Amino acid sequence: MNLTVTRGAPAEYQDEQGRKYFSVSQHLTVLDPLAFSGVPPTVLAAAGMRGERLHLYFAEMLFHAAGVEGCLWPERPKGMLGLYFDSMALWVERRKPRALQVEQRSVNVKLKTAGQPDTECILDDEDCLIDLKTGLPRPVHSVQLHAYKRLDNYTQVKRLFSLYANKNGSMAQLSEHTHD
Repeated sequence: MNLTVTRGAPAEYQDEQGRKYFSVSQHLTVLDPLAFSGVPPTVLAAAGMRGERLHLYFAEMLFHAAGVEGCLWPERPKGMLGLYFDSMALWVERRKPRALQVEQRSVNVKLKTAGQPDTECILDDEDCLIDLKTGLPRPVHSVQLHAYKRLDNYTQVKRLFSLYANKNGSMAQLSEHTHD
């Protein structure tokens, strides 16, 4: 199913038949409406841009590690991004995830929900769903992963994790979400 996304729309995802779906992120906003209250818009915008760039680096690392032809290891950025990069790189190099899907959109028609998990991969011989985080752990992260598991392309996943990249460059920390 081909899904398009329009961030900020009342229902952010739409399929080729015109059916609309709420994003997993929109559900999280309902559950945690004050998550970023008091944070200046410029700070939120900068954090969003940082997150987008780091997600791209993470995807490139996963593609390279999976041996995707023509996908080179990404060049390390300078400054604070470089430290987050180091954190993710250490994790990928040591844990050796084997990516099955990266940033693939999916839908649950019955729940009228869609989303785009960061990666489904084989880790320690198990099918896992991993979502990259650059901030502190929050309770809604578990809800997010469990919602992703209910999307059509991810129902077979066995384990759910948030991967917290560290701004000091130390290896990213994996946190499992076990309750349903």
